[in-house]
Amino acid sequence: MKKAVYFAIVILVFGGISPMIVGNSGNTPSSESYISEGESGTTFAGNFMNSDEMKISYPLFSNPAIVAKGDDFTILVNFSGSPDSWGCSISTAYDPVAETFPLGMGDSEYNSTSGLWEISVNVPVNADDDLYNITVIAYEGGNALQAGQPRAVSVVDEYKENFSFVHLTDFHIGDPRGMTVDVFKTIGWKAARKSVEEVNLLHPDFVIITGDLVFGQLYPFEYSVEYRKCYKILQEFDVPTFLCPGNHDGYIQTGQDGFKLWKKFIGPLYYSFDYGKYHFTSVNSYDWPAPSRWAISYAPLQWGGHIQDEQMEWIEKDLKNSAGAEARFIMLHHNPLWDTKNDSLFKNRNYTGREKLLSLIEKYDVSAVFDGHVHYDNVTVKGDTLYITTTTCASELSADDAYWGYRLIDVNSGKITSYNYREPKYSIPLYRLNYTYSENDGSASTVSADIENDLEMNVTARLHFYVPAGDYEVQNGKIVKETVVGGIERVEVDAYVPRLHSLEVTIRPS
Repeated sequence: MKKAVYFAIVILVFGGISPMIVGNSGNTPSSESYISEGESGTTFAGNFMNSDEMKISYPLFSNPAIVAKGDDFTILVNFSGSPDSWGCSISTAYDPVAETFPLGMGDSEYNSTSGLWEISVNVPVNADDDLYNITVIAYEGGNALQAGQPRAVSVVDEYKENFSFVHLTDFHIGDPRGMTVDVFKTIGWKAARKSVEEVNLLHPDFVIITGDLVFGQLYPFEYSVEYRKCYKILQEFDVPTFLCPGNHDGYIQTGQDGFKLWKKFIGPLYYSFDYGKYHFTSVNSYDWPAPSRWAISYAPLQWGGHIQDEQMEWIEKDLKNSAGAEARFIMLHHNPLWDTKNDSLFKNRNYTGREKLLSLIEKYDVSAVFDGHVHYDNVTVKGDTLYITTTTCASELSADDAYWGYRLIDVNSGKITSYNYREPKYSIPLYRLNYTYSENDGSASTVSADIENDLEMNVTARLHFYVPAGDYEVQNGKIVKETVVGGIERVEVDAYVPRLHSLEVTIRPS
């Protein structure tokens, strides 16, 4: 009886729904039909209502386009009609000071092989470097049909030769096992959201998240709740995010296929992207045939790695086509160095495809492989390749020295120069970087932010102040960008905070 009561409480706490209200995947709201008010009451700029008639296939918030000012990129749209013309624009992502820029329209062509419209657009040179939502409008026979994607375009001044990105993994929205670490920080997905908050403060060029975004092992039809909640939390990132799936994202139970909801809420299961001259291949390492992904609550058949031939052929083609890259990186959930035979209900299924993947990594001189899954940190060097495993940011821990965390990766002149917070393998511990603002809603002309850096590393924090339009100066920081819309000014400030120090940063009229 006690177990039944506990199970019911867990469902209520982590499901966020009444046990009388459950539905199947057919009733799941589309990821594009995103609520315009966030969890904290923040009003977002834009309402992305993709109809079933037209959807953007690229760029997506999970696979955004990073584009330099004045450059072209191609939008892919799933639409069966034949528009007379197209219109495209970008608007600042989820910001009370929202700017909108029309994109220059180039050629558009329907690709009968992919079934997608390919629309060439140009980013105006006067667009600010920022993260943008994208809107596409098809004009046909006097009618206009609109589709949008949040946080799908990152405009940059230039591609940096020296840049940084964060490796985050095992988000586990809906997973109660984090209570073994901290009950309070697990309820309400606080740890996962705290990782977003800290990443935003560090403000890397982008983030890669290597799977297990949701849980999928607690109660019937939970994916419908978890994917929707995860989608909302991911929109809180201020920087571009690239995602690949893990085993928890793709179980099939109670008739609900996690990967179908991944495609609906997140995007493709595998793809690649470029940051300037650097190439990233995003792999689905839980590529089991559907019958092998079946699960009954806490008992999935397989939770180890598997890559089928079709995807492996695509991986090799992708790596081959990136021959001109300055460096190649792979992101996936399961480390191919380790067999996952024990990650199986009957302990009888090996990590299919890992030997082939390792041979491709060596053949095409992949610089680094980023993964998660095991909930602890590890760094292994094999040949010329770094294999970097990062701990979970929110779930149970699987080693005595493990803790919740994430990694900051620095790349300089084609080489990864920093990937450990502490030698020989450790990631940045969560909850050691905190900040609070005084009133910061655009009404006060003097605003302060208190930053506490309890890390054993120096950080440069990116702060966003909202003040009435005017001329301002900053104490203990440097203004890097100012934007004024509708009488409200957003002032972005970089503040250097030494290790184990606190700092108050104040903006006031000059």
